Amino acid sequence: MFKATPLRAFLILLLISLPEIAFAERVKLALPSKSLGYLPLYVALNRGFFKDENIDLEVVLMLPDIAHNALFQGEIDYHGAADSALRLAAKGAPIKTIFFGAALPNYFLMSAQSIRSVAELKGKYVGISRFGGTTDLAARVALSKNGLDPHRDVVLIMIGLPSTRIAALMSGSVVATIANPPDNVLLKQKGFNELLFLGDAIEFPSNGFATTEKKLSSERAQVKRLLRALYRALIFAREQAAETVAIVEREWKLDPTVAKESYASVLRSISKDGAASEAAMKVHADIIRRTEKGMGEIPLTKMVDFRLLEEIRRERTK
Repeated sequence: MFKATPLRAFLILLLISLPEIAFAERVKLALPSKSLGYLPLYVALNRGFFKDENIDLEVVLMLPDIAHNALFQGEIDYHGAADSALRLAAKGAPIKTIFFGAALPNYFLMSAQSIRSVAELKGKYVGISRFGGTTDLAARVALSKNGLDPHRDVVLIMIGLPSTRIAALMSGSVVATIANPPDNVLLKQKGFNELLFLGDAIEFPSNGFATTEKKLSSERAQVKRLLRALYRALIFAREQAAETVAIVEREWKLDPTVAKESYASVLRSISKDGAASEAAMKVHADIIRRTEKGMGEIPLTKMVDFRLLEEIRRERTK
């Protein structure tokens, strides 16, 4: 008679799971940082949405320039550096942005305790990621809309990664910097001031994912499965607050209060459907033309491709 043992039970479970293991497709995606702006990605990972699509997703951290090179060389399949990908696409690179996690720039202008208004930044040092980047351009617009000339009234300092910018603010090397959730919440807990949500000053989508035109044409089914997982996660993040806060708490190792407030910060900018309006994309195009001298009109279809995302939305509403 067949006698169940722990080893036999394990082997049976292994055999049952073999088809799933055999068909799970290894996909590699790079992020510039583990920002809460990429919340839909982490919701999809935690809720098993990629697994549902037979995708075994590996997430790695890479600086944007390195990620672009890795993408074109086939070392990664997708990346989350869409802001700079749009600029490359506008200049003719075979790359397209296919999904945005945020409809607005998910940035907060944080300052030292002594600075209580944007006007008080006059003559002071403000930290940004890099010149020409989205934090730089968004900060310049925000400063302008609050009565300061970003070229003459403040000194913008290129510092780099979010962790480095936060360290510079906390050490007093700069009096203000651009922060993403949960850093804005953690800084407020330490007594720093939140001067401005940059999404109130300028509207453009951010925290997007891009891939090559070759991938879109030759591996359309894989792209669609990845997008379907991200879209499900986006809807989940918007509608299931308590469970999403639990994911934020666990994934970013935050206490419940910080996790809840960080989630509220993300909701201020989170996308409704993963796409972007023509008006919002025009802001990106205008920013690119401003930094790339001599560039004419940029067709939006040169930078983004939402056709698969639109297919997914239509299928879910049937």
